[in-house]
Amino acid sequence: MMPVPNQGAKVPPKRESMRDVAVRRIRTAIFDGTLLPGERLNDDQLQGWLGMSRTPVREALNDLARLGLVEIAAQSHTRVAIPNPKDRVAVLQTLGALIGGVVRVTTRALTDTQRAEIVTAVELTLASARSRDPGTHGVRVWAMVHLFLDACPNTYLERATRDTIDALIHHVDNTRTNDTTAWDALDEGYPRLREAIVNNDAIAAELAVETVFLLSH
Repeated sequence: MMPVPNQGAKVPPKRESMRDVAVRRIRTAIFDGTLLPGERLNDDQLQGWLGMSRTPVREALNDLARLGLVEIAAQSHTRVAIPNPKDRVAVLQTLGALIGGVVRVTTRALTDTQRAEIVTAVELTLASARSRDPGTHGVRVWAMVHLFLDACPNTYLERATRDTIDALIHHVDNTRTNDTTAWDALDEGYPRLREAIVNNDAIAAELAVETVFLLSH
């Protein structure tokens, strides 16, 4: 018979591997601008910075390449991925499809506190759009998205979305300018999203997200 664990026993926290530590630290450096798009990633320098051997560093770079945050050209170079502005709309639409699903599943499951917090986040994001401030808008829209993810009752959808959107967000952030931002779509979509969240209308909320992320354009 399988031994039954003590109900009061605490499950020890999962220990990060060296590979996971390297992934996390390089990813953070890419997102906070320490490592810029196109910057070469030298194995020796990364090993010195991370304080670990070549194997976990190379494994981490391969993981980040699969996520789209790093480009590896055999016998040539390894560098931080360079987003192509021509792909911006396609990337936004991909984000919209993923985030729209999370919003639809999450809207009806929100507590009163979560709903109020998300409504405030939508209002702040709308304000940054109306002021035509692309930098502030970028910060606020991802903060809003992560509130939906934090409240998502479907852990499979939440995890799959988090694992996928990092490279897409990186692309959008690095191709964002006043001219490339579809302000008309934001002006239309955010008020509809706020109303849908207030009214607990999951379908209307998903459709509003599709407008914001250009799926309806």
